[in-house]
Amino acid sequence: MVWNKELKWLAGMFLACFCTGVLAMNLCVAVYGSHMRAEYHSLLAAVFGNVSEAYPEVAEEELVSILNREGNEALGAELLGRYGILEGYAGASFAGQERQLGMLYAGMNLFLILFFSCMGILLYRYFKNRQERISGLAGYMEALNRRGYRVEVEDNADDELSGLRNELYKLTVYLKEQTEAAMTQKRMLADALADISHQLKTPLTSATVLLDNLSENMDMDWATRQRFLAEATRQLTGMSWLVTTVLKLSKLDAGMVELERAWISGKALVEDVVRRLEIAAEWRGISFSLDFPEQVSLFVDRKWTEEALLNIVKNAIEHSTDGGIVEISGEANEVYVQIAVRDHGEGMTREEQRKLFQRFYQGNSAREDSMGIGLSLAKEILEKQNGYITVDSYREGGTVFILRFLHGNA
Repeated sequence: MVWNKELKWLAGMFLACFCTGVLAMNLCVAVYGSHMRAEYHSLLAAVFGNVSEAYPEVAEEELVSILNREGNEALGAELLGRYGILEGYAGASFAGQERQLGMLYAGMNLFLILFFSCMGILLYRYFKNRQERISGLAGYMEALNRRGYRVEVEDNADDELSGLRNELYKLTVYLKEQTEAAMTQKRMLADALADISHQLKTPLTSATVLLDNLSENMDMDWATRQRFLAEATRQLTGMSWLVTTVLKLSKLDAGMVELERAWISGKALVEDVVRRLEIAAEWRGISFSLDFPEQVSLFVDRKWTEEALLNIVKNAIEHSTDGGIVEISGEANEVYVQIAVRDHGEGMTREEQRKLFQRFYQGNSAREDSMGIGLSLAKEILEKQNGYITVDSYREGGTVFILRFLHGNA
């Protein structure tokens, strides 16, 4: 009662209803009694007037004393009842009616007192139980905050407090999971920043040293100068690619990228990727073998999917032997559309395959300038489009990447 405003309000309403009920009942009884007395007085006046008119010789004082005399109520009621008089009083005297009225008045008051007392006790027990359950709910929330994730199914009932407790449980667990996910993302971001710093440190130092040599040695021969400039350009280009790719990954992670999916030709997509990598392949004498049916279509975002496939094919070129071949094939069925990219390089171990799609992971066979982020980006892009990627590789047996796009959300 001290702090529960709802209980105070109900107690006030209960007391107001009780007082109003008692007042209304007493008022009704009083009005009924007054009306009954008026009728009885009218009857006595009629009897007195009729007797006085019938017996004028009898003194009024004697008639009044006769009317006030007691002891013959039963006889008088019987005689008057024969002629239909006093029917409204059922043959009882006014004194009897007064006693009945008093008993009715007392009975009604007693009933109201008992009724409202029982109601008060029931309300008290109800709010006491409710208060205990609210206190238990507060303890339950404290347990949830201490990671005591348990659902008390046996205490559930079909009421609002049980529903509130279950909703609080779900909300708390959800918030905890979101907090843990945010902490995980924060740790991953810190690790990513550390990895990026490490990845940028070497090429940045190398480019700085090269440029310092160029600026300090103005008499450097033309061939050496060109070689230094080419190496510095390569290092800066690699850093630019790394920053751009990391930004793309960050946008995907943050949900800032809206993929505009549409039906596109799978063969046209593959041909565009091959065209962009022709020069890089020619430098090493690597050729492409395409086996992609014309009718195979993909429901994807063209730009981002081309970015993913470009990284996969680029990885295949990097791990192929000079003069080798990269095979790209496609097929479709009722479940998915598949693109397979195969190289005939030295392959990977099972351990390398398991870590392959981790950001900044570089396997034993990775190139010196590899950043270890292209495959991670490709995996993110595919998963955002209801797809997934797998890899199968054997030492000295080459590697094949399988990209599959499910039809479920097309």
